[in-house]
Amino acid sequence: MWLEIIDRYHDSKSFFLVGGEENIIKMTVKKYIPSWWGEGCDELSSTDPIMKSLINKFNDNKLSSIRNPFYSLCKSIVGQQISVAAASAVWNRLENKYNIFDGQFFKSSDLNQLKKIGLSERKASYLINLSEKLKDYNSYDYWNNLNDQEVYSFLIDIKGIGPWSIKMFMIFCLNRPDIFSADDIGLLKAMGKNYFNNIRPTKDEAENFSLKWRPWRTAASWYLWRSIDPEIVLY
Repeated sequence: MWLEIIDRYHDSKSFFLVGGEENIIKMTVKKYIPSWWGEGCDELSSTDPIMKSLINKFNDNKLSSIRNPFYSLCKSIVGQQISVAAASAVWNRLENKYNIFDGQFFKSSDLNQLKKIGLSERKASYLINLSEKLKDYNSYDYWNNLNDQEVYSFLIDIKGIGPWSIKMFMIFCLNRPDIFSADDIGLLKAMGKNYFNNIRPTKDEAENFSLKWRPWRTAASWYLWRSIDPEIVLY
């Protein structure tokens, strides 16, 4: 069983292929754009000329969510501390073997197979542990009804889920409007390129600078990421 995103960024739907090469099934998965997106972009454009230029340049798509908590958190674990290309390769192999999108949880017996796919033993263990913790909490509505601090408090105790992963989850799955991660190297690089004369800011400098984008730091982050990598990230 494998799952491949074919068109992640269509206005309202994402297209997936499920099955082996001889048995391909195409299914349509709804994609949700946050209701606040237009307002947030308008306010950022009105207060920040550089951000306005980024919004105008990358106006072909919007942040969206497929509202699948387990899928999102698994992808954030796989992507930790490796390049986008490496993470994509491992993720594709993982989806070739497991139907993560439909909530196929990992078991302890999957450890060796996960390592063969290309995951470190630590990350493989993280996915197995995440499966145990989320098996009764894989509902988008459950997570959407929690505030940011409640989301953080639940996830921070799960091995393999740290502050960066939690913020990516709140951005890409829950679409919370005012999330900013000074721990994200790509975001620091983008801020350096667009605001700091190609000098990467420190985490503290980035955090303080981001306050000008409140309460729409999620949108600002999304456009900054696109300024250094046109490929849209989906968790």
